[in-house]
Amino acid sequence: MQTSTIRDLPDPHLSLRDATDFVFDSLLARRALTDPEPRNLAILIREVVTLIYRLTTSCQMPEFTEHGLPHLCSLLDRVSHWTLKTPTSQGHFLIDQLTSTEAGQLLLAILIHDIGMLSQRPEDMPSGEEIWQTKSLRDVPYWVRATHVARLPKLLHRALKGTPLAPTLHDPLIDEAMRIAQAHGSWPWDKGFNGLGPRASALSAIVAIADLLDEDSNRCDIETLLNHRQGTHLNCAHWLRHGLTADRVLIREGRIAVELLAPPDTGNKLAPVFAGLRNHFRLALVYRDTLKPLAADALDVDFSPVDGCPTAPSSELQGWNVVPGFTSESALLYHLLSTFMPLGLLDSKRVVATEIARVTRFGMENVDLDDFYLIRGESEPRSGDEQVFRALTP
Repeated sequence: MQTSTIRDLPDPHLSLRDATDFVFDSLLARRALTDPEPRNLAILIREVVTLIYRLTTSCQMPEFTEHGLPHLCSLLDRVSHWTLKTPTSQGHFLIDQLTSTEAGQLLLAILIHDIGMLSQRPEDMPSGEEIWQTKSLRDVPYWVRATHVARLPKLLHRALKGTPLAPTLHDPLIDEAMRIAQAHGSWPWDKGFNGLGPRASALSAIVAIADLLDEDSNRCDIETLLNHRQGTHLNCAHWLRHGLTADRVLIREGRIAVELLAPPDTGNKLAPVFAGLRNHFRLALVYRDTLKPLAADALDVDFSPVDGCPTAPSSELQGWNVVPGFTSESALLYHLLSTFMPLGLLDSKRVVATEIARVTRFGMENVDLDDFYLIRGESEPRSGDEQVFRALTP
């Protein structure tokens, strides 16, 4: 039986040694390394952690939210302390249901799932996807987001080429771990899950859920945004959105508890944002059936407040309206709604009806997108400058 003690996450400016210690001391790593396959898994994990640290310090785009070691440590901690609604004969913790090999695959998949967000090399694109080979210099952040999953395998192989660990990447267990990591960017009904067995699909669902729940203000330094204002309006909105969730979101006895906070000096105009944010968390539930092989499908979400706008203010977001382009509540509404996946907004203009029908059984709220489309444009998106102008015009 595992014991659970929640630890403080490493400092955002942690050293490589701090991060490595945190990773190897996690309950998931301990499970993975009891009988590791391949035998040099610990060395591979250490090399991957070092690679991520090096990419973060030299390549991570400063306007992005955190995709380096603090984010990965948060996911490892969330998975390590995930407890089931009903204990099994193996134990109460999700990781108790894993073999040592599966724990190793999950550990590696978590560490590498966002590695493409830390690099901008077009040569890492898969063959046959030439349309993405050249980055748009006008919107590099969009290109990085859109291609980060596809670039994962070549990036990892390139980074370890010529090292003693390069042959390890061809091990079938490690190759499957890479496919598990890539599938985190897909829904269970998408082709990303094709070819994965039931238990491997469940591992990918764990990565996707843990990633989706990493939503609170620990994910980024909002104060830096307010003082230095780096990045596009979309980048800034992502940073601000993390201030709407009060605490780290964990999974205890199959329940996800989420406390929401309001930007100071805002009112009910932001109701669509909070409906969208609650739907964002509900998207974790679409993986319930995929989690059945691990007895983790009894999963639900509790919200405070359960609907409408929260009344408790977010101290992190004091001064949100000093960010250029965000100086009105209408602008904040528009930019925040722009950060959500269209499926979470039940946006029939951008998502086909069959996709929306797949998620409605999970208690999704209708999101009022009238003001959003008045600014964005009904038939096709307006230019960014025109959207900002319309958002700031009474």
